[in-house]
Amino acid sequence: MAGSSHSKGLPVVQSRPPIDVLVNAVGSWATVRVEQPFTGLQQQGWDVRLHHHPFDLNQAIRRNSLVIWQRPVPESWEHWRHYLQGIRRRGCLLLVEWDDHPNLFPPEVRQRMEACQHVHLRQSHALQCSSLALAAALKAFHPHPLVVENGITPLPPLNLSKHRAGGRLRVFLGNLNRLQEHRELLPALRTWLQAEPQVQLVCAGPTGLEGKLPEPQLECHPLLPYGSYRQVLASCQLALLPLQRGLPQACKTPIKWLEAAAESTAVVAGPELYGPWLAGGSQGVWAESPAQVVVAARRLAADPERRRRLVQSAHGAAQRHGLAHQLPWREELYQHLWRLRQPLDRQLLQRWPELTAA
Repeated sequence: MAGSSHSKGLPVVQSRPPIDVLVNAVGSWATVRVEQPFTGLQQQGWDVRLHHHPFDLNQAIRRNSLVIWQRPVPESWEHWRHYLQGIRRRGCLLLVEWDDHPNLFPPEVRQRMEACQHVHLRQSHALQCSSLALAAALKAFHPHPLVVENGITPLPPLNLSKHRAGGRLRVFLGNLNRLQEHRELLPALRTWLQAEPQVQLVCAGPTGLEGKLPEPQLECHPLLPYGSYRQVLASCQLALLPLQRGLPQACKTPIKWLEAAAESTAVVAGPELYGPWLAGGSQGVWAESPAQVVVAARRLAADPERRRRLVQSAHGAAQRHGLAHQLPWREELYQHLWRLRQPLDRQLLQRWPELTAA
């Protein structure tokens, strides 16, 4: 894609634009962040097409569409200018979907982003992100970071029966990129499992704990498709959500808590992010450090009545964050952006006048 156009060339079209979604990162996180909400928009009558990497921009992007590009990391500053020129030539508006703090990406990805001066975050018509804290952090790159929170689906019925006293206790640990936190959990986890043979630690994805805990009590799964992940989570009575303190971690969303709440699984979390969602201890248990997560989990494991109270409260709260409740905001936002596409394009040219160069 090449060439350029001035913002006065953007045509006036319908208020509900066609949407072309470019999906770079495929996995369970993309299911929640991309596939479920845009499938929901399709069911509401929107003309949405999803294009999974690798894709040909010339084939994927229709004229006069809202282009939502998930996690793009361009090869260079010049490549991004080339892409954006072509997108503008087609009369399109570009919304970059970015759902994590740049410092949390693997070193090789961070190096690529730094080499191109984060041009993908600086130069688009707007950014779409997943939390207010992340929007505040991305404000350093772009004047228009817009918040579209994650919504949870499906929302199964409340299940208190799995919290009966006695029997095997299944504890879920499936947080991606938490190797530091898991290392801090390891001594306390080993002590717990050795002391209580009925406890089963259920892991999904790489945790760094493989081979370091009693093998009969460790159930390891690879990275799972989203539906399979939710089934494994539902089979557990407890979920551990350790998250070390720091701004990048504070920019995350509480989707793991929402998923556990939806599956009637009691949560022990901390020390970052989850505090407000636990509602003062009525919707989960707060821990002051990753190591304290296990201490709190052992107490909760021994108290099935408290688990039932926490699960019932959290499950009720999760209903207010269902995807069906979130979709109307997304619809209003996209229509509002489309109405503002000409001033947004003029602002983009003011920030990056080189877009008009051949």
